[in-house]
Amino acid sequence: MSFDKIKVMRNAEKCLSQGKIRAAISEYKRVVEHDPKDFGTMNILGDLYLKNSEAQEAVGCFTQVADHYNTQGFSQKAIAVYNKISRLKPDSIEVSAKLAQLYKSKGSFAEARVHFTTLAEQYQRKGQKIEALAIWKQIADLDANDASTYLKIAEVYWQEQQKEEAARSFAEAGKRLSAQGQHESALTAYSRALEISRYDLVILKGYVDAQIKLDCGDDAAKVLIGILEKQPYNRDILLLLIDCYIDSENPAEAEKAIIKLVEQEPPNYPKFLDLVKIYLKNKDLDSAARILSMSSEHLLVGGQSDQFLHFTDEILANNPEHLEALRLSVRYHGWHRDEGELKKSLERLAEAARINESVDDEHYALSQLVMIAPHEARYAQRLQEIKIQYGFDESELQLTEVQNHRAMEIPSFENLQPQDDYSANGNGHIYEAEFADSGENFIAAREEKYFAFTQNDSAQISENAADFIVEGVIDEAYSNPAEDIPAQDPTLKPADEIKIASEIESIDFYIGQGYTELAEKSINALVEQYGNRLEFAELQAKMGNNFTLPATNVKPQPIEVKIVEESKPQSKTPDVLSEFRNELGLEDFEAEAEGDYETHYDTATAYREMGMLEEAIREFQDAINIAKPNDGTRRFFQCANLLGHCFMEKQMPNLALVWYRRGLETAGLNDDEKQALYYEIANAYEVGEESAKAIEYFEKIYGENIDYRDVSARLKSLKG
Repeated sequence: MSFDKIKVMRNAEKCLSQGKIRAAISEYKRVVEHDPKDFGTMNILGDLYLKNSEAQEAVGCFTQVADHYNTQGFSQKAIAVYNKISRLKPDSIEVSAKLAQLYKSKGSFAEARVHFTTLAEQYQRKGQKIEALAIWKQIADLDANDASTYLKIAEVYWQEQQKEEAARSFAEAGKRLSAQGQHESALTAYSRALEISRYDLVILKGYVDAQIKLDCGDDAAKVLIGILEKQPYNRDILLLLIDCYIDSENPAEAEKAIIKLVEQEPPNYPKFLDLVKIYLKNKDLDSAARILSMSSEHLLVGGQSDQFLHFTDEILANNPEHLEALRLSVRYHGWHRDEGELKKSLERLAEAARINESVDDEHYALSQLVMIAPHEARYAQRLQEIKIQYGFDESELQLTEVQNHRAMEIPSFENLQPQDDYSANGNGHIYEAEFADSGENFIAAREEKYFAFTQNDSAQISENAADFIVEGVIDEAYSNPAEDIPAQDPTLKPADEIKIASEIESIDFYIGQGYTELAEKSINALVEQYGNRLEFAELQAKMGNNFTLPATNVKPQPIEVKIVEESKPQSKTPDVLSEFRNELGLEDFEAEAEGDYETHYDTATAYREMGMLEEAIREFQDAINIAKPNDGTRRFFQCANLLGHCFMEKQMPNLALVWYRRGLETAGLNDDEKQALYYEIANAYEVGEESAKAIEYFEKIYGENIDYRDVSARLKSLKG
């Protein structure tokens, strides 16, 4: 016999109208038994159970109805039914949790807070403190300004020996207090977090920011310096220290820290731009120009030439006659080969140099102008006046004539691409340019050429000096005067001499700024690579050190001077840059760098296999300084990974983490390489007893490849 639902519903309604509740319940039960999805009838049945004082049966019906509404997304209906259940079972954790989430999803945060609080109290009464804390965190998240709840949470975590959670909670409280402008309270919270987790970068950033807001940047710097003493290669902490100095407007210390960073990792040179901004803000134009000059090569090569010009123009806007800024302007336009703007910059430099009585600058600018615009006689006339007025001797004029002719044959040093410029601070000399004429007349004289607009003995060709070429050598006055000093090594390439000159300029700057340790290290590196030379002895003397050079009887020999007639050259310089690079050996630099990398890498690998970890680390660091994360190879990745392994073998997981993270910077890593680094990072965290972070990285791998190595077992062990 088929079930007649309509007839049964009528019977139930009839019983209900007659006050026969038990009979009505029986009829409604028959309906829901035959149609379990009739939740309307189920709700009526629950109400009848409640009316008949059958609370347990009523809760059963209401729960089915509420769960149905909840899964179907009918939040308001679900809330109404769950509230019925809550009145019947006020201690139900499940109902409180569902009501709290439903109110939260609706945006009714006040009601959600009430139910979350009830839920947290229920967990506490049952002794489930960790679960209660998780709920309190949800309560705190309902109000972005609620810092007090996080402080309470942090204290409970601390009492429960949940140190990582305590540190995070203190840090979150500090973040919220800082956002409200309560910097002293924020500093207190961050300080508590640091006591627990001293090396956490997020906490350190918050702590430093709070100290700076309270004008106590020096105190923050001391904390960071203390960490760096224990972790000298921690790049993140060094960057944070630099930002601390910059934000607290302490450019002198920021400069020292940036130089240390760039010495370790040259690609970080853009940090110099932050320093320039501070100097400009403080109207310290000389320091701003000096920093731009130091980093000019990197800025122009690395794609920051627009910023380079912007800051240069800002200096000139404040002081139109600033010589160093004018030199930088000339350098910029020379780099971009903009002859029109280059001419304007040279004219400004010549005029400012004349006003400031800077003979070398004016001499240089006029020499370049004579080459660019040989038809304008005023440049050559003024250049001649300078020679007469300041007593340039005849031997110097002879040298100038030689160099003038060469300047017409080859691009000047200023027009070379910056990668061919080895002056670290933009001010220096280039030595030892050697030329041969068909293997017969070999000119081997030291030429000293003004490089970055501070000194130039190379007046470019003028109309009056274009009728002849001097082939030969300069007077003995230009040779090495000291018989007991080694002559320049004839086996060195001209490019080596250029590099030495560049390093000497850098060391001069270090000595002048008081970076004696850095200067000493650089001098020793030069001596080790090139042997004892007069220039190195002079640098040591500046530092007050004794430096003994081996005796030598090498004495430069004068070469016969021969005058050769030649027709007047054209006004434009022939473009023979590639020939000039050949003569300087510049095209071999990339190949040499490649060879240097392989040498360091292979040596490091051998040292590691022999257990000589200190030596291996040193060689791997030398190798990675040659490689770049985005050079299209895996050299940077390989070195970073092996450096991490070396430090792990030395039981130094924090330093290993630095290099494993650096490895992730490599461009174009595939999934296998990323997973390998994640695994090593997780392992380092586990060794360093930072289980939560180890779990985080193991889970990254687990989410992508459940069968990767022993990740499943490691996760199970850590969570257990």
